[in-house]
Amino acid sequence: MTKRGRAEAARVLPLAECAEVLPGFSVRGRMEHALNGTHQLILTRHLTDGMPYVYEPAHELRITPHTDPNSYKVRSGDVLFMSRGEKNRAWVLANVKEPTIAPVSFYIMRPKPGLDGGYLAWYLNQTPAQAAIDRMRTGAGTPLVQRRSFETLPVVVPSEAVQGEVAQVGELMARERLLRQRLDEALDQLQSLQSTRIIEGLRDGARRKAR
Repeated sequence: MTKRGRAEAARVLPLAECAEVLPGFSVRGRMEHALNGTHQLILTRHLTDGMPYVYEPAHELRITPHTDPNSYKVRSGDVLFMSRGEKNRAWVLANVKEPTIAPVSFYIMRPKPGLDGGYLAWYLNQTPAQAAIDRMRTGAGTPLVQRRSFETLPVVVPSEAVQGEVAQVGELMARERLLRQRLDEALDQLQSLQSTRIIEGLRDGARRKAR
Protein backbone atom coordinates (compact mmCIF):
# COMPACT_ATOMS: atom_id res chain seq x y z
CA MET A 1 0.00 0.00 0.00
CA THR A 2 1.29 3.49 -0.86
CA LYS A 3 1.78 6.19 1.78
CA ARG A 4 -1.30 7.93 0.42
CA GLY A 5 -3.29 4.70 0.65
CA ARG A 6 -2.18 4.18 4.22
CA ALA A 7 -3.21 7.72 5.15
CA GLU A 8 -6.61 7.29 3.51
CA ALA A 9 -7.13 4.04 5.45
CA ALA A 10 -6.68 5.79 8.80
CA ARG A 11 -9.66 6.85 10.90
CA VAL A 12 -9.92 9.39 13.71
CA LEU A 13 -11.99 8.11 16.64
CA PRO A 14 -12.62 9.26 20.21
CA LEU A 15 -10.62 7.10 22.62
CA ALA A 16 -13.83 5.68 24.12
CA GLU A 17 -14.78 4.21 20.74
CA CYS A 18 -11.57 2.27 20.29
CA ALA A 19 -10.64 1.35 23.88
CA GLU A 20 -12.37 0.78 27.19
CA VAL A 21 -11.00 3.13 29.87
CA LEU A 22 -11.12 1.67 33.38
CA PRO A 23 -10.01 3.12 36.73
CA GLY A 24 -7.18 1.69 38.79
CA PHE A 25 -7.51 0.12 42.24
CA SER A 26 -7.48 2.32 45.35
CA VAL A 27 -4.92 0.73 47.68
CA ARG A 28 -5.31 1.28 51.42
CA GLY A 29 -2.24 2.36 53.33
CA ARG A 30 1.31 1.96 52.09
CA MET A 31 2.11 -0.15 49.05
CA GLU A 32 4.31 -2.72 50.76
CA HIS A 33 5.09 -6.27 49.70
CA ALA A 34 3.22 -8.97 51.61
CA LEU A 35 4.66 -12.49 51.37
CA ASN A 36 1.18 -14.01 51.38
CA GLY A 37 -0.35 -11.34 49.15
CA THR A 38 -2.81 -12.58 46.57
CA HIS A 39 -2.23 -10.03 43.80
CA GLN A 40 0.81 -8.51 42.12
CA LEU A 41 0.78 -4.69 42.03
CA ILE A 42 2.39 -2.81 39.15
CA LEU A 43 3.93 0.59 39.90
CA THR A 44 5.55 3.39 37.88
CA ARG A 45 9.01 2.30 39.01
CA HIS A 46 8.47 -0.98 37.16
CA LEU A 47 7.92 0.86 33.86
CA THR A 48 10.43 2.18 31.33
CA ASP A 49 9.42 5.12 29.15
CA GLY A 50 8.51 4.00 25.63
CA MET A 51 9.04 0.31 26.35
CA PRO A 52 6.46 -2.48 26.68
CA TYR A 53 6.16 -3.79 30.24
CA VAL A 54 7.48 -7.29 30.86
CA TYR A 55 7.22 -8.76 34.36
CA GLU A 56 10.50 -9.54 36.13
CA PRO A 57 11.03 -11.15 39.56
CA ALA A 58 12.56 -7.86 40.74
CA HIS A 59 9.09 -6.30 40.33
CA GLU A 60 7.58 -8.61 42.95
CA LEU A 61 5.15 -6.55 45.04
CA ARG A 62 2.17 -8.51 46.29
CA ILE A 63 -0.79 -7.24 48.29
CA THR A 64 -4.13 -8.60 49.45
CA PRO A 65 -6.86 -6.21 48.21
CA HIS A 66 -9.46 -5.14 50.78
CA THR A 67 -12.27 -5.33 48.20
CA ASP A 68 -13.01 -7.38 45.09
CA PRO A 69 -10.12 -6.57 42.70
CA ASN A 70 -11.44 -8.33 39.60
CA SER A 71 -12.43 -5.06 37.87
CA TYR A 72 -8.87 -3.79 38.21
CA LYS A 73 -6.98 -6.84 36.94
CA VAL A 74 -4.77 -6.21 33.94
CA ARG A 75 -3.73 -8.56 31.17
CA SER A 76 -1.28 -8.65 28.31
CA GLY A 77 -2.27 -6.18 25.61
CA ASP A 78 -3.77 -3.66 28.05
CA VAL A 79 -2.33 -0.15 28.21
CA LEU A 80 -1.63 1.75 31.43
CA PHE A 81 -1.92 5.54 31.42
CA MET A 82 -0.59 7.70 34.26
CA SER A 83 -3.63 9.87 35.00
CA ARG A 84 -2.10 11.93 37.82
CA GLY A 85 0.73 14.41 37.94
CA GLU A 86 2.31 16.38 35.13
CA LYS A 87 3.89 13.48 33.24
CA ASN A 88 1.04 11.51 31.72
CA ARG A 89 2.72 8.65 29.89
CA ALA A 90 1.37 5.34 28.58
CA TRP A 91 2.77 1.79 28.51
CA VAL A 92 1.54 -1.37 26.83
CA LEU A 93 1.65 -4.51 28.97
CA ALA A 94 3.46 -7.21 27.03
CA ASN A 95 3.67 -9.75 29.84
CA VAL A 96 2.15 -9.69 33.34
CA LYS A 97 2.11 -12.12 36.23
CA GLU A 98 -1.36 -13.47 37.03
CA PRO A 99 -3.16 -11.96 38.82
CA THR A 100 -1.89 -8.36 38.57
CA ILE A 101 -3.74 -5.14 39.39
CA ALA A 102 -2.92 -1.49 38.73
CA PRO A 103 -3.32 1.26 41.37
CA VAL A 104 -5.63 4.25 41.11
CA SER A 105 -2.89 6.50 39.72
CA PHE A 106 -3.40 4.69 36.39
CA TYR A 107 -6.22 4.31 33.93
CA ILE A 108 -6.40 0.81 32.48
CA MET A 109 -7.13 0.88 28.76
CA ARG A 110 -8.38 -2.25 27.05
CA PRO A 111 -8.13 -1.82 23.26
CA LYS A 112 -11.14 -2.94 21.25
CA PRO A 113 -10.76 -5.15 18.15
CA GLY A 114 -8.81 -3.32 15.47
CA LEU A 115 -6.58 -1.35 17.86
CA ASP A 116 -3.10 -2.55 18.85
CA GLY A 117 -2.09 -1.77 22.45
CA GLY A 118 1.50 -1.05 21.47
CA TYR A 119 0.35 1.47 18.89
CA LEU A 120 -2.07 3.11 21.35
CA ALA A 121 0.68 3.53 23.97
CA TRP A 122 3.00 4.99 21.31
CA TYR A 123 0.30 7.35 20.04
CA LEU A 124 -0.53 8.68 23.52
CA ASN A 125 3.14 9.46 24.16
CA GLN A 126 3.56 11.58 21.03
CA THR A 127 3.51 15.39 21.00
CA PRO A 128 0.01 15.94 19.46
CA ALA A 129 -1.69 13.65 21.99
CA GLN A 130 0.41 14.97 24.87
CA ALA A 131 -0.56 18.55 23.98
CA ALA A 132 -4.25 17.60 24.05
CA ILE A 133 -3.77 15.78 27.36
CA ASP A 134 -2.04 18.84 28.83
CA ARG A 135 -5.20 20.84 28.17
CA MET A 136 -7.31 18.24 29.99
CA ARG A 137 -5.32 18.37 33.22
CA THR A 138 -7.20 19.90 36.15
CA GLY A 139 -6.54 20.60 39.82
CA ALA A 140 -3.76 22.14 41.86
CA GLY A 141 -1.11 20.19 43.73
CA THR A 142 -1.36 16.85 41.95
CA PRO A 143 -3.15 17.49 38.62
CA LEU A 144 -5.55 14.89 37.26
CA VAL A 145 -6.64 13.97 33.75
CA GLN A 146 -10.38 13.43 34.20
CA ARG A 147 -11.57 10.15 32.72
CA ARG A 148 -14.55 11.67 30.89
CA SER A 149 -12.31 14.22 29.19
CA PHE A 150 -9.68 11.60 28.42
CA GLU A 151 -12.25 9.40 26.69
CA THR A 152 -12.92 12.19 24.18
CA LEU A 153 -9.27 12.32 23.06
CA PRO A 154 -9.07 11.88 19.26
CA VAL A 155 -7.03 8.84 18.25
CA VAL A 156 -5.73 8.36 14.71
CA VAL A 157 -6.29 4.68 13.93
CA PRO A 158 -4.58 3.33 10.76
CA SER A 159 -4.80 -0.26 9.56
CA GLU A 160 -3.67 -2.97 11.95
CA ALA A 161 -0.64 -3.68 9.76
CA VAL A 162 0.48 -0.06 9.98
CA GLN A 163 -0.19 0.00 13.72
CA GLY A 164 2.10 -2.99 14.18
CA GLU A 165 4.86 -1.38 12.14
CA VAL A 166 4.61 1.92 14.03
CA ALA A 167 4.61 0.19 17.42
CA GLN A 168 7.68 -1.85 16.46
CA VAL A 169 9.61 1.18 15.22
CA GLY A 170 8.60 3.13 18.34
CA GLU A 171 9.91 0.35 20.57
CA LEU A 172 13.21 0.19 18.66
CA MET A 173 13.64 3.95 19.01
CA ALA A 174 12.94 3.71 22.75
CA ARG A 175 15.53 0.94 23.08
CA GLU A 176 18.07 3.08 21.24
CA ARG A 177 17.39 6.02 23.57
CA LEU A 178 17.80 3.76 26.59
CA LEU A 179 21.08 2.34 25.29
CA ARG A 180 22.38 5.84 24.55
CA GLN A 181 21.42 6.96 28.04
CA ARG A 182 23.22 4.01 29.62
CA LEU A 183 26.26 4.63 27.44
CA ASP A 184 26.35 8.30 28.43
CA GLU A 185 26.11 7.33 32.11
CA ALA A 186 28.93 4.80 31.70
CA LEU A 187 31.11 7.39 29.94
CA ASP A 188 30.43 9.93 32.69
CA GLN A 189 31.50 7.38 35.32
CA LEU A 190 34.62 6.50 33.35
CA GLN A 191 35.58 10.16 32.92
CA SER A 192 35.00 10.81 36.61
CA LEU A 193 37.20 7.84 37.53
CA GLN A 194 39.96 8.96 35.16
CA SER A 195 39.82 12.52 36.49
CA THR A 196 40.09 11.25 40.07
CA ARG A 197 43.11 9.12 39.17
CA ILE A 198 44.81 12.06 37.45
CA ILE A 199 44.25 14.30 40.48
CA GLU A 200 45.49 11.61 42.85
CA GLY A 201 48.57 11.11 40.68
CA LEU A 202 49.31 14.84 40.66
CA ARG A 203 48.79 15.01 44.42
CA ASP A 204 51.15 12.07 45.01
CA GLY A 205 53.75 13.70 42.75
CA ALA A 206 53.50 16.97 44.68
CA ARG A 207 53.94 15.12 47.97
CA ARG A 208 57.06 13.31 46.73
CA LYS A 209 58.50 16.60 45.50
CA ALA A 210 57.91 18.24 48.86
CA ARG A 211 59.91 15.59 50.73
